[in-house]
Amino acid sequence: MVAKLLIVEDFEPVRTRLVALVQTIPEPILIRTADTLARGLLWALRDLPTMLVLDLHLPDGNAVDAIHGLKALSPRMLIAVWTNDASGGNRSDCLRVGADWFFDKSTEHERLLEVIRQHARDALDLRNCDPASHSSIHR
Repeated sequence: MVAKLLIVEDFEPVRTRLVALVQTIPEPILIRTADTLARGLLWALRDLPTMLVLDLHLPDGNAVDAIHGLKALSPRMLIAVWTNDASGGNRSDCLRVGADWFFDKSTEHERLLEVIRQHARDALDLRNCDPASHSSIHR
């Protein structure tokens, strides 16, 4: 299995920079992006990503309101909330409704990348265990 990452971030320079950083990870990752919560939810329904990086505050909604539904859609989907508003209340709210991680954009981008890197490795290990999936997949 190849990791399928959906990044939902409304600020284009941050979204572009995160995609560029993820593309430095040597394991294959299929990356999709969205700039609004509505577009992110649409891609999540269509593609069922294995991991979602979700900005907390988006122009059309708040991640806290979406996380529970995303986990109901795909309980194994990993969700990392990534925000500049990393107050303790936001962190606990996101984790309470089902986020797997909560990262502060200003100080924890390396930790986020390490989580994505580990997810890509884990997904690749699963693919290598499945004889039916020996086709080569590239970014």
